Amino acid sequence: MNENRTQIKPYEYMEYFMLDTANLVSMGGDGQVNVMALLWKTIGQLWMIPTITVAVAPSRYTFELLTKGVPEFTVNIPSPETAGSINVTGALSGRNTNKVERAGLELIKGVKTEVPTIKGSLLSYECKIIHTCQSGKMASHHLFFGQILTAFASNDIVKK
Repeated sequence: MNENRTQIKPYEYMEYFMLDTANLVSMGGDGQVNVMALLWKTIGQLWMIPTITVAVAPSRYTFELLTKGVPEFTVNIPSPETAGSINVTGALSGRNTNKVERAGLELIKGVKTEVPTIKGSLLSYECKIIHTCQSGKMASHHLFFGQILTAFASNDIVKK
């Protein structure tokens, strides 16, 4: 199957990572996949390890999956073709809705994680959780630090 993507280094094509909202994919211990619209994200280093940090409110179903399910996540930057998925992944709860199906998303089996990525994304990052903490007094969110195990860019943006 043609996935129309190329493996990249973690910090390539950062201008696309910084675009608005991403889709965060998580997975329960039962293999159930959930997708959440993600606005609060950063990319950098922690202990000289390439990482993505995501902020998730404890009230979210994604928080439950990240803390009790598979300790991994993927971050997927939507392309113009998949950008409409944010309307579904940000408005509905995965507790009672299959957001992958509802948003018309197609998943790609993870290369280095159990958690899949989203086909058609501009960028996709497979991460394993290496640290968590409260976000402090500014927001009630919890921070999840994910070591970037591998990253992919759509062939539509890869500079040849």
